[in-house]
Amino acid sequence: MLTIGELALPESIGAPDAGDFIEMVRIRNDIEAYDVGTRDFAVEPEELLAIVSNPYELRRFFLARVDGRIVGRAVYQLQGGLDVPTAWVSVEILPEFRRQGLGSALYTHVHAIALEDGRTAMQAESFHHVPPAEPVIISPTGFGAVSADDAPSRFLVSRGFRLAQVNRVSRLALPSGAQTPEPAAGYDLEAWEGSTPQHRLSDMAVLHARMSTDPPAGEVDWQPETWDEQRVVEHERRRDTDGRRYLTVAARHIESDSLVGFSDLSVPPEVDRPVQQEDTIVLHEHRGHRLGMLLKAANLQRLDELAPGHPAIYTWNAEENRPMLTVNEAVGFVPVAVEASWRTDLN
Repeated sequence: MLTIGELALPESIGAPDAGDFIEMVRIRNDIEAYDVGTRDFAVEPEELLAIVSNPYELRRFFLARVDGRIVGRAVYQLQGGLDVPTAWVSVEILPEFRRQGLGSALYTHVHAIALEDGRTAMQAESFHHVPPAEPVIISPTGFGAVSADDAPSRFLVSRGFRLAQVNRVSRLALPSGAQTPEPAAGYDLEAWEGSTPQHRLSDMAVLHARMSTDPPAGEVDWQPETWDEQRVVEHERRRDTDGRRYLTVAARHIESDSLVGFSDLSVPPEVDRPVQQEDTIVLHEHRGHRLGMLLKAANLQRLDELAPGHPAIYTWNAEENRPMLTVNEAVGFVPVAVEASWRTDLN
């Protein structure tokens, strides 16, 4: 018997009601490992709870159970508040329970919520292997493609979704051996681990806000975000609960004494797990000075020195973001998968 119910988020992983959340994380990891072919993107319950407890983004989880066993989940997410026009949705089912209508039931559930909430569109993401097998669906940006015969493509296209953007997933074997080049005239570097220094909170708020507007988005509906010092502090406070180390390198414009770019690395405590590249950005008015390469190389060198032994680092970039892909390729990243974004209009 199939039942679908909403998951209440626990206050902590040690809370008495955390069992279903922990099991949901295990199911998520198993499904992703089957679909992608690696467990490199698996998360620990503490890590996911820190992400989904973000007060600036709404996330709701719905669990599909067959005879009481959790066999899948759906996620309903809003970026940046309740007044955004679109919802992000995902539907995930364990392989042995697929092709039984469970994914369709979960999709119908979150689709109804989006309609009730008055959303004008829904968006989704899916992993795909590279290179894509023919026939392909080409990104509307003209950069990147996915196979039309992949299961996620068939599922989403049959429900009215169209491809909105293709992101390249790239891997760099560690140690990187990176060496930090000399900064361009008029710039230098600052670096820290963990929380942003107090006197740089305002600069980091500007940079985080620009992450929502500056990177290419294709036909994805990604709304501008408002960041202030308090949001940066809250963001880093939640990070402090997930057990990971965060290494940051920032580029400083000397004349204005302001940060004009930064790059973050998220380092798991287990040395056999890969590192994740988090945000990297250089304000467009300061591009053309190879600051992106400078930031990447400097943080990779710090990673080699401060947290050696991890097998690899992964990063995500839009296929049309040639400047950042050029930087990544220059330091040795190679493409290993695709993460596609899709959208469908509801009005």
